[in-house]
Amino acid sequence: MKTPMTVAQSLRHARHDFLNELQLIKMNLDLGRLDEVQAIIRSHGEAAVQMSRLSGLKMEKTEEWLLLAQWRFPEIRFHLNCLAAKAPVHLDETYSKTIEALIRAALEQTDPYEEYECFITFSNEDSFFIAEIRLTGEWTEIAVPETELEIVKACGPDGLKIAIRAQMEG
Repeated sequence: MKTPMTVAQSLRHARHDFLNELQLIKMNLDLGRLDEVQAIIRSHGEAAVQMSRLSGLKMEKTEEWLLLAQWRFPEIRFHLNCLAAKAPVHLDETYSKTIEALIRAALEQTDPYEEYECFITFSNEDSFFIAEIRLTGEWTEIAVPETELEIVKACGPDGLKIAIRAQMEG
């Protein structure tokens, strides 16, 4: 992160988002759209569960990056899925900086009239910790940052898919 967000800035963003969601729920209730209200509540509940799982990995820099991502990169709608049970905590900062660099590189190619979604999944496979990033849209090529982590990417008309892998210790 170039310029850290202050606590006050973060709380202002959170308050603004919270009030927007309350207005959306109220509007849907007024229109009798109970299914929409339930979907909004379910979506927020699931997002909270995923962030709680990420918090349990003790990857504090990566968690902070994801908590602030929606406010820092409003062009992209972020979704988290945390399936991992353990993570290489010693590589936390490396993961957060690598994800930051990849998102910044992707933003250089975005169309201001397109909507983008980013699905980030953390998982364990054998003795590896994997962060998979999927961006919707049509992509050609993006710059991959220099890192000690293993990065595999696929670009194309169906989206951008990047896997960041690291061997777990022990």
